Amino acid sequence: MREIAKFAAVLLIVGGAAFGFISLQEKKGYGLRPGAAAPAFRLRTLGGGTTDLGALRGRVVLVNFWATWCPPCVAEMPSLERLHRTLGPEGLVVLGVSEDEDEKAAAEFVRRYGLTFAIPRDTGAHTAAAYRTTGYPETFVIDRDGTVLRTFVGPAEWDTPDALAYFRGLLPRRTDATDRSTSPAR
Repeated sequence: MREIAKFAAVLLIVGGAAFGFISLQEKKGYGLRPGAAAPAFRLRTLGGGTTDLGALRGRVVLVNFWATWCPPCVAEMPSLERLHRTLGPEGLVVLGVSEDEDEKAAAEFVRRYGLTFAIPRDTGAHTAAAYRTTGYPETFVIDRDGTVLRTFVGPAEWDTPDALAYFRGLLPRRTDATDRSTSPAR
């Protein structure tokens, strides 16, 4: 009987240690995985309005966490802007969630780089924590149902032919009369 009790105690200790390890991994150090529900957020934007992720249901959304003091973030901003200008009219929503505490620095950066996509402000990094970001830049592609499709840690070129093809594959196909690609050739 003592052997069974010892064995059960060892199993309990090993199981508890494994559970604790997994819980710590999920809380920090590992971002959201594809297939996870994107945490909802409502943040004030630099322009004075608000961005509510829940209100964007039905749209494909790219959420990029960045800061002006982050050199890789600065390097990728022009390609995010080109992605927004190219695919925004087709339905892609680009959100550049600023982790800057200094609103004036962020506003000056946006003006200097001519950024036209929405810049929600995550003062206190509460939204970044909900997404379990591990650094900046970190980007999440969210589908029309609010599910994380892909994550990107580090800078990327967002307007390459491959990237544009990927995002176009996620966007709804146009079927109106101005879309010549679905009309029969004459």
